[in-house]
Amino acid sequence: MFAFVIRHPLALSAAVLLHVVIAIGLVFGSFDDDPILKVTLQSDSEEGEITQVKQVEPMKTFAVDSALVKEQLAKIKQQEEAKRKEQEALKKRSEAEKRRLADLQKQQLEEKRKTELAKKQALAEKRRAEEAKRLAEIEQQRVAAEQKRVAEAKRLAEQAKKEAVLAEKKREEAKKMVAAAEKQRQEEEAKKRALQEQIKKQNAEKKRLEEAALQARLQKEQQEAETALQQQIAAEEAKRRQAAKEKEMQSLRETYISSIAASVKDNWRTAAKVSDEAQCVLSITQTPKGMISGVKVEQCNKFANEQFQKDAVKAVYRAEPLPAPPVKELFERNIKFIFNP
Repeated sequence: MFAFVIRHPLALSAAVLLHVVIAIGLVFGSFDDDPILKVTLQSDSEEGEITQVKQVEPMKTFAVDSALVKEQLAKIKQQEEAKRKEQEALKKRSEAEKRRLADLQKQQLEEKRKTELAKKQALAEKRRAEEAKRLAEIEQQRVAAEQKRVAEAKRLAEQAKKEAVLAEKKREEAKKMVAAAEKQRQEEEAKKRALQEQIKKQNAEKKRLEEAALQARLQKEQQEAETALQQQIAAEEAKRRQAAKEKEMQSLRETYISSIAASVKDNWRTAAKVSDEAQCVLSITQTPKGMISGVKVEQCNKFANEQFQKDAVKAVYRAEPLPAPPVKELFERNIKFIFNP
């Protein structure tokens, strides 16, 4: 019933007004037997239309002022119209509010989208910065590695220069030894010539003193003495030359072996931790051009483990071709030396 009142307020007002008019008629009106117009109110729609029905049989009732009813109904209709307009205005305001809220929601969604986009852009920028930082670190590591490589190359070059100076010094010493030997030979030659001169003088004196009697014997003795002296001098000279040559060759051989050992040491590489006391005897077989035919590791001490021995063999092959001997006579197909990097 309450829902009906809400939907049809005009009908309710008309009913109330009708009851008021009836009450007034009961108080002030007169009763008669004339037919009267029976009025009923029927609400067919929210507009509250009024319908006049047929004339009914006269009954005892009171007279109603139709003009007053119409006036009251008109007022009610005006009030309802005002309420309707107010409801329409309220509806428009509600719809406007809905549109405003929708626009606000749309704006909030747009702001949210922009915020998320900004977050994504910030994240992308952060990732780009991190990537740039990573690349910069890689470049820094590469530069450090290059600097380390250059420093190592410089160190090796300086070491090679020192070894070359040492080798040159040994060659100079060998030259000095040869020069000393030559000087000694010349001195011995001078002594020999002096001795020969002395012999000649003696012979001349003997010849002058003994004349013919002693001539044959003196000549024979002189010849024998000269022959013996020549043989002695020749033997001593040959012995001296052989000793000098052997000494020179031994010095050159030691220099040759040292240059091979230094070359192998320069090519020593290992990732393992190696004791400074580790050493082995390396036996190398080579060709005349210094190419490696074979490598054997012999006589290792307790500090030279298996990894040390393997890396030593690799160092020999990296040193290929091996340094050439200063003279061809010093070439040895099989070389042995103590390796202690």
